[in-house]
Amino acid sequence: MSRAFKKTAQNFHYEFNVRHLTNVFQGLLAAKVEAIKEPDMFIKMWIHEAERIYGDRLVNPADLKKYLKISEEVSKGFQKFNIKKYFGDKPEPLVFAQFVGGLDEKLYD
Repeated sequence: MSRAFKKTAQNFHYEFNVRHLTNVFQGLLAAKVEAIKEPDMFIKMWIHEAERIYGDRLVNPADLKKYLKISEEVSKGFQKFNIKKYFGDKPEPLVFAQFVGGLDEKLYD
């Protein structure tokens, strides 16, 4: 991200560092083991968290398209899982959120 999106006067907030990567992992750690029923669920969560942390900071469609291309390239390491449907012209949405499972329990699913 740091190499692909340089900080400029117009895009002064394009400053990516380890804190952003930490936020991705914090999102992944919000899920309980019971919520991750299959390995591809974890991959989907990773794609979702990375898009929320990095993709949401991008300001124009060209940058978002460039980000999605980078994300798709990185995701090729997970070829065994069917994640192509989350990239391309009409990607399927990936939405994870905190749901309340009870008075004391939050479920990230």
